Amino acid sequence: MACDRTSIRPVVASLAFGLTIGLITCVLLAADAGPRAAEPESVLLSVELPDRPTAGARLFAQKSCVRCHSLLGREGQVGPDLGRLLFSGTVLELAGSLWNHAPIMREKMQDLRIQQPQMTTAEMADLVALLTAYRYYLTELGQPGNAEAGRKIFTVKGCGRCHDDDSRTAWHRPGPSLERYQGRFSGIFLAQAMWNHGGEMATVMRGSGVPWPRFEGRDMGDLLAYLHAGNAGRTQDHLYFEPGSPRRGRTLFGEKGCGTCHAVAGVGGRGGPDLGLLAGDLVRPVPEIAGLMWNHSLGMTAEFQRRRLPRVTFSGQEMADIIAYLYFVNFANVRGVPDRGARLFDQKCSACHARGVEQRMGPDLMTAPGLDDPFAIIAAMWNHAPRMEHELQARGLPWPRFERGQAADLAAHLLSRRGAVAVRRQR
Repeated sequence: MACDRTSIRPVVASLAFGLTIGLITCVLLAADAGPRAAEPESVLLSVELPDRPTAGARLFAQKSCVRCHSLLGREGQVGPDLGRLLFSGTVLELAGSLWNHAPIMREKMQDLRIQQPQMTTAEMADLVALLTAYRYYLTELGQPGNAEAGRKIFTVKGCGRCHDDDSRTAWHRPGPSLERYQGRFSGIFLAQAMWNHGGEMATVMRGSGVPWPRFEGRDMGDLLAYLHAGNAGRTQDHLYFEPGSPRRGRTLFGEKGCGTCHAVAGVGGRGGPDLGLLAGDLVRPVPEIAGLMWNHSLGMTAEFQRRRLPRVTFSGQEMADIIAYLYFVNFANVRGVPDRGARLFDQKCSACHARGVEQRMGPDLMTAPGLDDPFAIIAAMWNHAPRMEHELQARGLPWPRFERGQAADLAAHLLSRRGAVAVRRQR
């Protein structure tokens, strides 16, 4: 069928006119909209790193936590086995979880006729540190790997090209025999040895055309189990170290120059990743952190050479401290948005607490003493939970629950109003 061009022209003209008007309208709207709204301001909450994360173990028994919970203990307890839970969030995420479960825990304590224990700020800090660190220290003290899987890893990753596990045949290998270390390895010792000799190993491997192996998941834990295999009857001392101190590790992080390439929460050098933005990536067992350090060792060696920096080494205890710091770095890197926290306060807290006045059932949280620290807020929430539950039930109100991130936002709001934090742009 032939087209009538005279009938098409008006349609085309109409479409062109419509597109022109639409384009002009979009430009005008875009100009009228102005710049995008700024992102909400966030605050970095001040959370002190623990010096002895295991100090909470004594409190776990003294405060009767052990009556309901075990730490990789016997099954059938009232509450979940906390040794099988991995608390990968920040301290405020754990606080939110404690708050959400407070009514259930109180009910169970009443059934068992347990008086709810009161917590000081320091005690709450120690207990939260223990729950955060438990998996880390359990692994360091001997969580079993798979020796057979480790034997395969030793072969597949090419470890045998440089090392032999039999001193009688090790003379023709460029690296030392690993037989002399059998039974003496811990996760920390393995991390220390691999890091300190990483530069030498890189040189040897390049000369031999050996590719740099990478370790994923449980690879390093299984390799550690393999290195322990066949140790029956040996008498040499095992090499274990005092549990690492995150606080000492933070000091070492500065003294060893790690901050030259790595920032933590935006503070520090450039070139390497910001370790304060890795969320739960570093909350993992010691051998896995050792594997991560090994995986990046080649790149770090090249960066040292490019910047003409000496490659730092660590003693065994220093490695324990630096890994403890890496494990805990995101535990203390807590950000919250005060504006969101203000809305949460109105929704979840204002029925009992007011800002700036004393007319409600609960105290004014802007002026109540002793609430200038995140752990102080957590302890206060725990200590006053029974009374708050009673008042909410009397008023027919539901128990307020916190979703992920909301406890940090609420704390950010309270601490900002009290002048206890400094505001920074949200990353």
